[in-house]
Amino acid sequence: MIKRLETKIIVSLALILAVMIAVYGWWTGSRQQSVYIQALTDNIRVLSHSHADDAATFIVTEEYAGLESHMMNAASMPDVLSVQVTEPDGHILCNIKRPSRGAPPKLSYDTKVIAVPSKTEPVLRREGDQLVSWAPIFAGTHLGWVRMALTLKTATQLQEATWNSSLQIGALWIMVGTLLMIMVVKRPLKAVRELSQFAQELQDRKGAQVSVRRGVYEIDLLADALNHSSTELREAEQRLLAEQERLTVTLQSIGDGVIATDTGNRIMLLNQIAEQLTGWREEDAKGMELGQVLKLGSDAEYVEVMAQLNSVLTARRTLELSGQHHLLSRNGALRTVTANGAPIIDSSGQLAGMVLVIRDITEKAEIEAEKRGLAQQLAQSQKMEAVGQLAGGVAHDFNNMLGVIIGHAELALLRTDTSAEMHDRLNEILDAANRSADITRQLLAFSRQQHAEPKVLDLNETIARMLKMLHRLIGEDIDLSWSPGFNVSKIRIDPSQLDQVMANLCVNARDAIAGVGKIEIDTQNVTLDMHDQARMADLTPGDYVMLVVSDSGRGMTREVMDRIFEPFYTTKEFGRGTGLGLATVFGIVKQNSGNIEVASEPGHGATFRIYLPAVHEDAKESTRERERPAGGTESILLVEDEPAIMEIGTTILSQLGYTVYAAGSPEKAIAIAADRSKDIDLLLTDIIMPGMNGRDLSERLSQTRPELKCLFMSGYTADVIAERGKVDEDMCFLQKPFTMQTLAAKVREVLDET
Repeated sequence: MIKRLETKIIVSLALILAVMIAVYGWWTGSRQQSVYIQALTDNIRVLSHSHADDAATFIVTEEYAGLESHMMNAASMPDVLSVQVTEPDGHILCNIKRPSRGAPPKLSYDTKVIAVPSKTEPVLRREGDQLVSWAPIFAGTHLGWVRMALTLKTATQLQEATWNSSLQIGALWIMVGTLLMIMVVKRPLKAVRELSQFAQELQDRKGAQVSVRRGVYEIDLLADALNHSSTELREAEQRLLAEQERLTVTLQSIGDGVIATDTGNRIMLLNQIAEQLTGWREEDAKGMELGQVLKLGSDAEYVEVMAQLNSVLTARRTLELSGQHHLLSRNGALRTVTANGAPIIDSSGQLAGMVLVIRDITEKAEIEAEKRGLAQQLAQSQKMEAVGQLAGGVAHDFNNMLGVIIGHAELALLRTDTSAEMHDRLNEILDAANRSADITRQLLAFSRQQHAEPKVLDLNETIARMLKMLHRLIGEDIDLSWSPGFNVSKIRIDPSQLDQVMANLCVNARDAIAGVGKIEIDTQNVTLDMHDQARMADLTPGDYVMLVVSDSGRGMTREVMDRIFEPFYTTKEFGRGTGLGLATVFGIVKQNSGNIEVASEPGHGATFRIYLPAVHEDAKESTRERERPAGGTESILLVEDEPAIMEIGTTILSQLGYTVYAAGSPEKAIAIAADRSKDIDLLLTDIIMPGMNGRDLSERLSQTRPELKCLFMSGYTADVIAERGKVDEDMCFLQKPFTMQTLAAKVREVLDET
């Protein structure tokens, strides 16, 4: 019976012999195949050029029958599969094919044109199991090509035959060699087998005394020595087990990862925490290089980190790696850790290795990063709040003054000849006042204090109506691409605010494009969850409509992206921007409970993604102001505590044909309304006034005049109006400053309501 060790030795040697014979057979077959193919290559190269010279003679003399006869003889060679003669453009003059190696060649006329090489140079290449040669035909000029194809199946058959012969010879050698090995190793292994049985019994009994058959002097001495050693081994093993148990309990009780290495920086020990951090089990990691298991730092930092750890062994000093490092585990998990190392010195003072202690601070680092992010957000919010308070503080008085300027300028324009110089100057005054009003509105939008009249809109339809205006803004050199999403949900927003958002984003994209470029606008429904909340702190999870505006401009650096929503921050040259465009977009989006993201790289354009909450209501048709709103003959009670505004409002409304009763205070307005001889169709009142706000005034007058319609106006910010004016969303409102057309259109709109 063949024993275990004998089997291993015999099988191993037999396998080695088999592999050697197989490799030799494969090498011999491949070598013969290579030699055969090389011979075919040399032959086809010579033959193709020779036949090309012969073909030149036949073509020049137009002996095409002789050409076919000559090429038929050439195709009779055993390995030739096809011979084709073509004109320079690939039209076939002679086409001879052979279905297989043993079949006779035949002329074929089924193919008219074939693809030929682009250059007039010889080509020799392998195509599948064929060797193909292209030889150009020259006779003073390029007359065409000779294409010859030789089969390589003979070479493959030669390799297979050599391989089979080698296998047959190898099988015989394996049988003979195995018998010889059995005869040679049988006797020496008998003694080894007996000694192995003795050692196995000694091991199984864990150091107990083992009796063996005595009588052989050398074996008796060996047995006595083993029995004596087994006693000492049992005691040492018990001490070692107790020490290992204490060490294991200690290491597993430590909350940090512990890794021990030998002097060659090979892993000797990992505790449970280290296994979790590295993703390696101790039995798998033992004996491996430290750098293979411990992946500390990025690719750029890795070499430096490992050099520092190696200095623990070379310099025999304790080391604490500075800062925090990323540890990449075997399963791809990334943790943030700190690490320190110390040399292991044995009792004789010799260096035995190194111990590393790795502390997982991932949660702590995340909390610190979150704190830093919140601190930055708080600072940004405080900065924006300060600007918002500043804007709100000046908005009321500034809007009143702008209203007076705009009103008087428009009235003066009505009385000035369009060809007069004064007409142009008045237009300049009006333009400057309107631009100032726009800046005020942008400041209020940024600070989220702009009064808004949100409506349920179909975003796709609204943007589609804006495309013509956007095309005018960006110019003809920039391509505007509009890709509306399918079945996009409705949103709730003030239409004028949406106009501001699109205009500012497209103008910003236009300025970022140098010359010709592209702006893409698209929409789609998205659902944002808690994962998205991690990058957008004030996000409420739910359904949103995403509006994307991207451009092919010059892009932005990270430093610029961190500041693009700050008011008055701009990278444009002096005079080309106020720095309020993107700040306005940011404020409008936040005012409407949305979020905005920006992605950009220098040279790769920028993409703005705006998320607005989806609403499930029918969209309301937005009606545009008529360019020339009509006046009327109704009676209007105008209540305004600012004399200049009251005067200009009275003048405008009077010129539009209305009967105006002006009141400088709520008390005076109540007195005018008490006169029942005066018909009053509309109450046009400021919201914030001394003594009584506009809402309370309208309720007071409605008690005696229930049919009275109301239109409120104010230059205050939205938060002040909401706090002191008690204005609801469904109330008619006119934001100061306003133009003559805006005032006329709003008055007409309220009066025409049923």
